[in-house]
Amino acid sequence: MGGIEPGKGSLDLLEAHALLRAARSDVRLVIAGGETLFDYRDYRASWESRAAEPAVEPVVLGPVGEDELPSLVAAADVFAFPSLKEGFGLAAMEALAAGVPLVVRDLPVLREVFGSAARFAATPEDLATELGDALATEDPDRRSAGRALAALHTWDAAARSHLDFYRSLNSPS
Repeated sequence: MGGIEPGKGSLDLLEAHALLRAARSDVRLVIAGGETLFDYRDYRASWESRAAEPAVEPVVLGPVGEDELPSLVAAADVFAFPSLKEGFGLAAMEALAAGVPLVVRDLPVLREVFGSAARFAATPEDLATELGDALATEDPDRRSAGRALAALHTWDAAARSHLDFYRSLNSPS
């Protein structure tokens, strides 16, 4: 979900997909979105060149309506989130809420947010391995941990945390 851009790790995901397809030709990479607000023409051209290779063949859906995203995410066998820079990972949390196995970039912030609910990968090769393992192995404990984690992160809980923080700034020390 999102734009094809450097910060999202789109080329790494495409490379991981190509590696995984070499072992499992039935695997499909589906990207909801693909457009970005920023000018990443050269990056996009590199991505499209790699994507055009016969062994890769990603499916780019383009913009997807907000009402369609939950069922699209829930239909995934595994959700890859290879962002190079991230503050939280809302799309990844949505995957956990849907009970979809999650593989994320091995970043300190994502380890802090997702802990044992996710698998972690640092390179395209690691990403391909972890995605393949997630596809091959049913992990009910990790799935339960993901759903429990996602249940803690509601919009109401976020609003309450912000209000508590703002109130703490106004209270005497």
